[in-house]
This record gives sequence, structure tokens and C-alpha cells, in this order.
Amino acid sequence: MRTRFSVLAVLILGVLAGCNVVNRVVKDIPIQERDKLGETYIGKEAWTRALLIDLRGQGVVDRDAKVEIVDLDLHWNGSVTVQSPNRHRITHNLGLERPLTMAAVEEKLNKLFWFTKPEYRYRMNLRKYGKKTAKAVFEHQLFKGMQREAALESWGYPDEMKSNELSGRLEEQWIYKDIRQKNKKRYVYVTEGTVDHWEE
Repeated sequence: MRTRFSVLAVLILGVLAGCNVVNRVVKDIPIQERDKLGETYIGKEAWTRALLIDLRGQGVVDRDAKVEIVDLDLHWNGSVTVQSPNRHRITHNLGLERPLTMAAVEEKLNKLFWFTKPEYRYRMNLRKYGKKTAKAVFEHQLFKGMQREAALESWGYPDEMKSNELSGRLEEQWIYKDIRQKNKKRYVYVTEGTVDHWEE
């Protein structure tokens, strides 16, 4: 009798544990928020801020390419599918931590894409930073003393960002990778919020 009770207890615990997993997956993003994300982004024109790499190994879309967002998959770690000007489709992994949230998806999309034309961004950067910085951002260049925010606009968000504090000064190292040249990396070194130097 005890053996039957023990087996039954284990089965019930297993079912309950399974239900918790299912509930957690369902709770990631409510349906209405998924619909809102779809309405906001699917069909939208965008320009890539980062290298987009296809999950199936079908190719890469370079930075600053004009694309159309054709799908958002909000399962697992999320993915975005874009159509490039040559009509080729790429599905890029968003690499988000679970549970997925609407805010996390939007933050990631805004790191991967610009949603305004390059000429408009240039005019906005003229007002924000002045001519020298606006021109550098438009041409994806850096210069010593460039503000951190402008450098992120110019080169996009890095694949890795390391930071440490030395003698009360915050120093950052940004690392950019290119899947097409696995041994090649680009580095930017930022000290106290401005670009100190970089390596290409």
C-alpha cells in the first residue's frame, strides 16, 4: 500500500511540476502584447544597426542595410525575420533571456535597427552633437573624445561590453565580431564616457 501511495505522490508532483513549466511559458508575453508588437513592427521599414546572422546559416545582412521586418517569433529566445532589398529573408536570433517581455523585445529591436532614414538621423545628430560628430556618425567613423552615445550610434551595439573601474575612472572595452571573419575583431575603448582609442 505504501509503495502505491509513494508512486502516486511522485506522479502527482511530476504533473504539478509540468504544469508550472507550461504556465511559465504561457506567461512570457500576453497575447495582446504579442499582437501589439506585431502591429508595431511587422511590415515596418528599418535600417540595420548590427550584423544580422541567419539562424539556418542562409546568409548575413550587413549593417546599415535597408530591410523590411516580416515576422517576429516570440518563442524561446525570440527571433526577427527581415527581407533585404534583394528579396532574401534572414531570421536572426534575438537571444533574449526568459521570460520574454514586451520591453525586452522592443529594447533588442532598437539595438538591432534604426526606424528612421539615415538623412533624418543625420539632421537630428547635427542638432544634438554638432557637425563633426554628426558627420562621423553618418559615415560610421570614430574620433578620440567622441561621446559614448554617439559612438554607439556610429558603430552600433557591440557583441560584448566589458567594464571596470581603475583609480576611480570607469573604463569600457567594446568588442565587435564578424561571423565571416572569425579571427577578426574590432575594439573600442571608452574612458569616462568618451572614446579613448579603437582598433580595427
